[in-house]
Amino acid sequence: MISRHKTGDYDQPSLVVPAGCMQPIRSPNTFLKRIYSLLERNLEDPSVNVDWLANQLGINRKTLYRQLKHLIQRSPTDLIHQFRLQRAVRLLSVDYTLAETSYLVGFNTPSQFTMVFKEFYQQTPTEYVDIRIKPG
Repeated sequence: MISRHKTGDYDQPSLVVPAGCMQPIRSPNTFLKRIYSLLERNLEDPSVNVDWLANQLGINRKTLYRQLKHLIQRSPTDLIHQFRLQRAVRLLSVDYTLAETSYLVGFNTPSQFTMVFKEFYQQTPTEYVDIRIKPG
């Protein structure tokens, strides 16, 4: 409902929200915990994407994008990739193969996993393991 308030010589519309229509505001910490919990429970599912995450949270993708940009300065896609890749590093460090790891963290193919990994870490998973996990 829009009501009009007199301001100077012209009417300025202002939004009036009917009582009971406001969604409770969640703390940023609770919002992020819920996202991480959803991602953890569905880590192996390659269909997890921005639309899926927004749907699970009961918000639209644009709202999800705005909230994540505000809270952590990342897009939902970046957050999903970062989450998966952090889990992948853990798996690679305990001797899972590249192929096993790629499927366990929700990528459709090892080549897709390698491409996203390289974008994030500026090196392939094999290089990462050789340099950081099993040095010299």
